[in-house]
Amino acid sequence: KVFIQKHQIKSCRICDLSLFSHPGEHSAEEKYRMFMRHRYNSCVEMLLEHISHELHDVKESALCCLIKFATAEGQHPLEHLDWSEHYSFPREMIQAVVDKLLSKTTDNALLISRFQEFLEMEDLRYYVMSSVRDHISKVMDKNKGAVLPVYQNNVFLLLSNINMPRKESELTNFMVKQEAKHEDWKAAKLNEHKRAFERMWLGFLKYKLPGSMYKKVLVILHDSILPYMSKPTLMIDFLTAAYDVGGAISLLALNGLFVLIHQHNLDYPDFYKKLYNLLEPSVFHVKYRARFFHLTNIFLSSR
Repeated sequence: KVFIQKHQIKSCRICDLSLFSHPGEHSAEEKYRMFMRHRYNSCVEMLLEHISHELHDVKESALCCLIKFATAEGQHPLEHLDWSEHYSFPREMIQAVVDKLLSKTTDNALLISRFQEFLEMEDLRYYVMSSVRDHISKVMDKNKGAVLPVYQNNVFLLLSNINMPRKESELTNFMVKQEAKHEDWKAAKLNEHKRAFERMWLGFLKYKLPGSMYKKVLVILHDSILPYMSKPTLMIDFLTAAYDVGGAISLLALNGLFVLIHQHNLDYPDFYKKLYNLLEPSVFHVKYRARFFHLTNIFLSSR
């Protein structure tokens, strides 16, 4: 408990845990390293378990400690790098952290909010986006696309907490410092960040969402999602599905389609047909009628 609070291991250093010997050639020092490596692995497993602890302070301490371990592993790899690898990143540990954050049964809003500050690191953000995409596919396919309110809310909270850079020159804050930037270092390329961001969101939005979540996504769509996608028009399937939800969601979905049509050259001939379908007597009695007529006026004025 004490070392969790201090975020460090007193008995050894990460850089002393690497196992570089050949099979059958273990010196006393190498055996010691093997022993400490096993202890380190056990410690990591314990910290991962504590991310699910009932006390938030314990969860937060475990999370912060794991990020410190991940940083140390990046600087001092526990295994020899393959000759083709120019840099190291503790992907497995980050994937394990993401798995714990995206719980199917526990609302991790506070912990995910704490995790947000770590997402300011470019390489961590890049690999988290890839990890989230893989996790969504695994969980949702296993559950045959069924709505999982707690899980999908955790995913949305994590996705919506990701702040994307606008210029490649802004990619300067890395968790794992590299001696030199290599051409194939994806974490240092804005286009690769956009591609990972896009695939992550599309992977999330291709499944049916809880009813209340459509509005949450549509509200942040224009400012926080579309500007950072490589191909914003790929959102058409989600917006079409959102339109079918009905009510205020249909109007917000049409607003999204309108943006794609006028800002991203989307060809969508059914737009006005869908708009006219919403013009029925009931719209005069709903709480969002002012917003509805405001947007309708914008849509019709653009014809």
